[in-house]
Amino acid sequence: MHDWTLVSILVDWIKGIVTITFKNYKSNQVILIADGLVNLHIPKREEWGESVSINEVTGPILLSNGNYHLKLEIQSGDKIELEAKFIKMPEA
Repeated sequence: MHDWTLVSILVDWIKGIVTITFKNYKSNQVILIADGLVNLHIPKREEWGESVSINEVTGPILLSNGNYHLKLEIQSGDKIELEAKFIKMPEA
């Protein structure tokens, strides 16, 4: 997912679903879905400068509580983190 473009983050609060849309290296739109949302952290401090590109992805990691944790590091230095019962990653 390195250098993919972050397009949007949509939260369906009632259903507890987060949909994150990217453009991959072929500029095709791909989607990550997190269901059973427990926590979502979306800073936009841009400490390394403005960017919409993914630098690094960590996870999803299974936590001791049975949920999954995912961290998306943006090339701006921001780290988007979420915890959910299920995370469906886009195909690379």
